[in-house]
Amino acid sequence: MLKDGVVLMVICLIVVGGLAVWWIQTPAHPVTAAAPQLQEPAAAPPPAPVIKRVSRPKSAPPPAVEEPAVVAEVIPPPAPKVQLPPPPFPAVEQIASGSHETAITSKYGDPALSAVTSSGGHMVETFVYARNRGRNATIIRLEDGKVATAYSQAEPLLPPGMSAPRRYHAQ
Repeated sequence: MLKDGVVLMVICLIVVGGLAVWWIQTPAHPVTAAAPQLQEPAAAPPPAPVIKRVSRPKSAPPPAVEEPAVVAEVIPPPAPKVQLPPPPFPAVEQIASGSHETAITSKYGDPALSAVTSSGGHMVETFVYARNRGRNATIIRLEDGKVATAYSQAEPLLPPGMSAPRRYHAQ
C-alpha cells in the first residue's frame, strides 16, 4: 500500500513540474493583479549626419589604376617514387643462434606472422618469414629477445596422392 502512494506522489510531482515549466515558457500570461505601469516619453530621433562635399580641381586627371600582375608559380614535378628492393629472405644458415631480435628485424624486415607467449617465466616469440604464397617459410623462435632455434619448411606444390589440373604440373 505504501509503494502505491509513493508512486502516485512521484507522478503528481512530475505533472506539477511539467505544468510549471510550461507556464514559465509561454510568452503571454494573463495579469492577475492590475499593476500601475508608467510609460516613458519617446526619445527624439537622432539628428541626421552632416555630409561635407570636397571639391576636386578639374585640371587633375583621374588616378591611374594598375592591374595587378599575374604571377605564375612554377610547380616542380613530383619526385619519382623509388621502389626499394624487398629485404632478403632468411635462410636457416644465415641466422646465428643468440642473435638479438632487432638484428633479425633490421636485416630481414618485419615477419609475415609473429606470436608472443610466455613459457616457464620466459618470453617466447615466434617469427614466420614466408614467400611464394607461404609455400616456403622460415620459422625463428626467440626466447627473451634472442634467437633460440630456426628452421625452414618447404611445402610441395601438390599434396601427395592428389590429382591436379595440368597447369599445376608445369610449376
